[in-house]
Amino acid sequence: MNGARWKMALLMCLTAAALFMGAEAYRSLRPVEQSELPEELYARYLAQADTAEHYLKGSGAYVAVYADAHGREPVTVTGIELDGLRSADRAMVEEGIPVADRKELLLLLEDLGS
Repeated sequence: MNGARWKMALLMCLTAAALFMGAEAYRSLRPVEQSELPEELYARYLAQADTAEHYLKGSGAYVAVYADAHGREPVTVTGIELDGLRSADRAMVEEGIPVADRKELLLLLEDLGS
């Protein structure tokens, strides 16, 4: 009988561990909502605001390219939907992202679109 109790206790421990690990794995699949602006990353873009050639901002439901920070009409409205962006990216676009040059603009648009 002593061997049967040992096996039963081991089986219960393994079952509890499996349930715990499964619950943790499931919990890790849910996206973490980050509604705040990522300050460190955004500060890197703000450092080039004085010399920026373009700005990425929202226009309706889409990401748009503006000629300057206070532009009323976008130069181009992309097909990138704001609702499809990660919350951190969406927060930066809503604030307006200064873009140094065309090369950086294309890299950012590629990143936001993927």
